[in-house]
Amino acid sequence: MSSGAHVDARTPPPVLFLTGIGLSAAVALRSIAMLEMHFRVLAAQPETGQEAVALLDDAGVEQAHVVGLSFGGVPAQELATGQPERVRSLVLASSSAGGERYAAPAPAVRQFVRGLAGLPIEEGLWAAVPYLYAATTCRDHAARIGEDLARRLSTPLDPRRYRRQLAIARAHDSGARLARITAPTLVVHGEQDRIVPVDNGRLLADGIPGARFVAVAGGGHAFPTDVPGASGELVSFLLAHSPRRAGPGGAASSAGRAASRSARADRA
Repeated sequence: MSSGAHVDARTPPPVLFLTGIGLSAAVALRSIAMLEMHFRVLAAQPETGQEAVALLDDAGVEQAHVVGLSFGGVPAQELATGQPERVRSLVLASSSAGGERYAAPAPAVRQFVRGLAGLPIEEGLWAAVPYLYAATTCRDHAARIGEDLARRLSTPLDPRRYRRQLAIARAHDSGARLARITAPTLVVHGEQDRIVPVDNGRLLADGIPGARFVAVAGGGHAFPTDVPGASGELVSFLLAHSPRRAGPGGAASSAGRAASRSARADRA
């Protein structure tokens, strides 16, 4: 694949948005709705970096912005460390490097996560709600959680694949390879994340050359649902690292307007 392919400034830049198959797949739709205002979004749930590369190849995309949310941060890190030339910029949200850079959650949360594999998958989704979302969302904005659950339950769930992703996440360790990431990187993490505590985001960003870390106040593991408009940070970052688009204003001025416009879309 040639590294000198022509980039058509009239075409929306591609974004490969990676998630797990659990509730994060529905939470991601809130961010994806914002991104689709500016980008061509390829949303998927691969388990490995090789599968992520295959998705780009199948779509005819040589290089893309890559966003990894929750479990999606695992294949996103594998892609960015294994084939860095395929990644224009990288966003890792609610993610961890694993290994020595892993900050464990509280014992009660660890016990809950260990038991997830033994629950029927739909029961597991409901049981995970108080762990995934910020306490204020559970108390004051249950309708948002209901929307996420309804969206996720509208499509079939594969319990074998769910258990496999849990095992992959537990074994994940990219710490020794993070220095290979050459793309501009944004690490975003909810300050109230109980599943993957916020220190994981800090440790992850510290291992990536030049990475920027943003903590979302009031956000849990599912911060795009907890904090409407928080995904505007992703949009602005990706626009700032996109080719200038043809037409009035171009990408540079679009980046300046993205956060407020995206926040309005998320509240709608």
